[in-house]
Amino acid sequence: MKYFIAIAGNIGAGKSSLAKKLSANLGWELFQEPFCQNPYLENFYEDMRKWAFHCETAFFASRISDHFEILKKENSIIQDRCIYEGAEIFVKNLYRRNHLSETDWQTYKKLYDSIVPNLQTPDLIIFLQSSVERCLSHIKKRERGMETAIDREYIENLNYLYEEWEKTFSLCPIFRVDADKVDLKYNEIDFKSLLQELKLRLPGINQQNFSFGA
Repeated sequence: MKYFIAIAGNIGAGKSSLAKKLSANLGWELFQEPFCQNPYLENFYEDMRKWAFHCETAFFASRISDHFEILKKENSIIQDRCIYEGAEIFVKNLYRRNHLSETDWQTYKKLYDSIVPNLQTPDLIIFLQSSVERCLSHIKKRERGMETAIDREYIENLNYLYEEWEKTFSLCPIFRVDADKVDLKYNEIDFKSLLQELKLRLPGINQQNFSFGA
């Protein structure tokens, strides 16, 4: 049985670590966030208003391409960041912070609204809800040079939009995980509990082989 799970959450919430660990334990193919493939990203962090539309459109193109590739796969997939987060979290935040003009926002939204609702959805989205402090701590530890310009207010606004999105999103089920209360990267008890919850939500996983200790 094929499954498609996406991991959602703020910058620094722990999506990539969880996606990699789930991929290893379940034996599913991993689709990682196209972070380093975006040719506008460095310019975007230097001047968000000038490069926001270019950067987010490039991300959208990559996510659309990945989404179609995922749907063609015969094997189960773990995806690091889902296609919905771009428009409904990050682009909306840029618009609200006046980094995106009204014209660019409406153009992006029209493109998103014409394509995404017609796509086959993931079977489940795991939403890693994380505090601003935890996100900022992880961002600092991983030392991605382009992220040094991210300020607290930016992460706070994204967190607010994630909460707003979770309450209204209805295209597929969302499994909320309080990332401040668990350690899914290093604590095997927490990770096993997550796997057990996934088995309840997606019963077909019971028929697949995976290793708790991977």
